[in-house]
Amino acid sequence: MPMRLIWGMSFVAACLSGPALAQQGSAYSAGLRVAQGRGYANADCYARVFAKHAVVVENAAGKRSWFATSTPAYNAEQRSRCGVDRLQDIAARREAQRFAAPGAPRIRGGMHGAGMRVAAERGYAGSEANCFARVYAVYASPQPASRGMVKYAIPGRSMHAYSQELHQRCGISR
Repeated sequence: MPMRLIWGMSFVAACLSGPALAQQGSAYSAGLRVAQGRGYANADCYARVFAKHAVVVENAAGKRSWFATSTPAYNAEQRSRCGVDRLQDIAARREAQRFAAPGAPRIRGGMHGAGMRVAAERGYAGSEANCFARVYAVYASPQPASRGMVKYAIPGRSMHAYSQELHQRCGISR
């Protein structure tokens, strides 16, 4: 009888831990998609930290998704473990939205996507292009263009610092 009780308790514990493991995997997958979409170099690290801090939230339509609140602990862990400065990334995205005209199409892929396109135009590929895009996303400033569109360029006052960072982080000389 005690053996059946132990086996039964083990079975119940395994069944109850299954959904928790599945949710953790889902949080990791969601974090991985976020990291890859934003072009972070260490997507696996970002996803692990995201999964640690993420919770399931439900929107008004009843759809559930994973969300990691931008807390000081979360931002510090992303920065120290993964080298991802979320606050700088958030600021860059807000700045880009600020210059966009109401109803104007947003830049596909965000600032990193714009950097990847510029990198491709200049002949960079792979990790070199990804590094170029991350540095470009930090230094490029949105500027109004025709028909409510937004274009991105490196301002002249930032060109020297931009060139130095490209060389130091990516080994790219301009």
